[in-house]
Amino acid sequence: MHRKSILGIILFLLTLALTILHGSLIDKYIQNNQLSNQIKEGTIQQIYNLDLENSCFDISPEFQFIEPQNFHNTQTVIPRKNQPRLKNISTSPPQPTYEAIDILWILLCSGLVFIMQPGFMCLESGLTRSKNSINVAIKNLTDFGISVTCFWSFGFAFMFGASSSGIIGHSKFFLATDLQAFDAAFFLFQVMFCGTATTIVSGAVAERMKYSSYLFVASLVSGLVYPIFGHWVWNGADIGILTGWLGHNGFVDFAGSSVVHSIGGWVSLATLLVIGPRTGRFPPGRPPEKIHGSNLPLSVLGAMLIWFGWFGFNGGSTLALNEQVAGIIVNTILASAAGMIITLGITWYIRGIPSVEGLINGTLSGLVGITAACHAVTAFSAILIGIIAAIVTMLVEQALEKIRVDDAVGAIPVHLGAGIWGTLAVAFFGKAEVLDTGLSFSQQLTVQLLGILAAFLLGFCLVYPILFIANKLYLFRVSEADENIGLNVSEHQAKTEILDLFRVMDSQARTQDLSLRVPVEPFTEVGQIAERYNQVMDALEEVTARNDAIIKVATDAIITFTKPELEIISINPSGEKIFAYKNQDLVGKPIYQIFDFTINPLTLEKMDADYLLMAPEELIEESLKLWVNPNLIGYYTQEFIDYFYVFDLQDIQPENWQFPFPSFLHLLEENLVDSQTESEPQKKINKQIKYIELMISKIAYSGNLYELVGIRADGSLFPMEIAV
Repeated sequence: MHRKSILGIILFLLTLALTILHGSLIDKYIQNNQLSNQIKEGTIQQIYNLDLENSCFDISPEFQFIEPQNFHNTQTVIPRKNQPRLKNISTSPPQPTYEAIDILWILLCSGLVFIMQPGFMCLESGLTRSKNSINVAIKNLTDFGISVTCFWSFGFAFMFGASSSGIIGHSKFFLATDLQAFDAAFFLFQVMFCGTATTIVSGAVAERMKYSSYLFVASLVSGLVYPIFGHWVWNGADIGILTGWLGHNGFVDFAGSSVVHSIGGWVSLATLLVIGPRTGRFPPGRPPEKIHGSNLPLSVLGAMLIWFGWFGFNGGSTLALNEQVAGIIVNTILASAAGMIITLGITWYIRGIPSVEGLINGTLSGLVGITAACHAVTAFSAILIGIIAAIVTMLVEQALEKIRVDDAVGAIPVHLGAGIWGTLAVAFFGKAEVLDTGLSFSQQLTVQLLGILAAFLLGFCLVYPILFIANKLYLFRVSEADENIGLNVSEHQAKTEILDLFRVMDSQARTQDLSLRVPVEPFTEVGQIAERYNQVMDALEEVTARNDAIIKVATDAIITFTKPELEIISINPSGEKIFAYKNQDLVGKPIYQIFDFTINPLTLEKMDADYLLMAPEELIEESLKLWVNPNLIGYYTQEFIDYFYVFDLQDIQPENWQFPFPSFLHLLEENLVDSQTESEPQKKINKQIKYIELMISKIAYSGNLYELVGIRADGSLFPMEIAV
């Protein structure tokens, strides 16, 4: 046993020694292999740079009209150091390298921009009705996936590929995964921007657009519209040489007031003009109806997530963690806070209450407004930009309501209105030494206006005809029935507790079946409401069953009818026997078909009908009616008809207008409008109904029995007593 232990120890030590030796050999092999690969990589890089230098002397004619504009400041290009890329190899010449911290900063900002996506989801879900909240959420999830796919496939190539005449890129399709670290980080950052531009449309068209139709619009934005306009402005930004035709001419949009937000706003406007407003938003002949959101705290959470994500949106657009980042983020916060405060003050003063939606949109408008110039303005300028952006947003919101464009969440006022202002603010507030475009104020303002016009032409004038034609081929909007039931159910078959509750209520109202019960989901507020509702229905069903039993076995006739129309609803079995009618024959008939209040029940002789008709009228005091010009009235109600006469202007004699209170006594019966005259038979029917209703109300009020005459199906009369 002792020998076996010693042998085991020896074998263990021998195995350990071999393991250590094997590890050292592997490490040495890896180092040699890495050294060889580094030498090869350095050689290949030298050859590539040499070819690149040689190719610079042979420029094709179509590119000769573009003189690339070099930006020597570092706000749009990552800093590089002239040090050997391969430190341990003396044969490697100095090559530009990227700081690892800069790549880390881009990756971190990409994550911050991604947080804006759930922020938009919360914002839009809370500002829409609960019956559509699931549809809004799933659209925000899906459009991000579509944006990533389209942008990777061809959007990035259109935007950052080798430029064709400064219009569109033609390389880097289906981007490879074995990219340099900076290139991979740059793609990730830009694809987040693409997703943001796409999801702007989601909120504007909420609650009425088919899910499949929205996917088409999302693909159009992320795969074509956004990349092409982005190419015009930002192509070459990753290398510090802007070759897009707008960027080459000095157009400045640092982080996307136009590229991201205005493009999203223009596409939203085009889509809304195609699909129209939500049902009930703009009723004809009446003021617009506000459709309230279902969960404003969720919307506030969404706005705060967007605000937080904007730090990466603006701060990451430096593409480097340099000395400008802190000032950019400070300007971003100041502008958004200023937009929120000015909106709070204005809406509180006008409406008398602090508007939650106003606070949200004011904050976001400040963020959108500062995005284009956040790197080139002072703190005071940032505050002023935010204030004006909020005012512009409120004005655009009112203008859209005037022309009856229904934006469900205010996406167009925030992203388009404030985006246009933010683009112009570059010329008004941007510091020339930071912009580094070499343009005067008037020139800079002109090129900024040119960029706004280009965004309008591409984002609206191109998109609207496409959507208009596509809508003719395949209807974008859901049916009115689907819109009423909600897109959660009609588009995704996603049921909710509140929907189950409403469905049972509707079914009970339609069928009068009190045995139906609502499904109860415990531990939720709606579940507790459903449970209490079921308890009420249990008690009501018990009372109704007891009353039904009494009514069925009662020897007296029991009839139910409606008060205003005096139409019979039901009659019990005894009533069928007494009046010789079937239940179905009487339902819907007027009650005076089986009762006659004008015949003496003792003598069965006709009483003075005129006296009977005049008696109830003495109980009513009719107020003096006023004469009203019909041009001053938008629509008529019953209350209006009861208290006013309507005259035509042609019926008024000119001399009457000479007095402060003109007299209209000269108006003759034939000059009254037709709506105020009734035929004699109609007057008798109305008087008869009015008389019977008054008599029934008087009997019910007294609580006593009343003697009258009943009429059987064969027309025979019989005396009876009623109680109401």
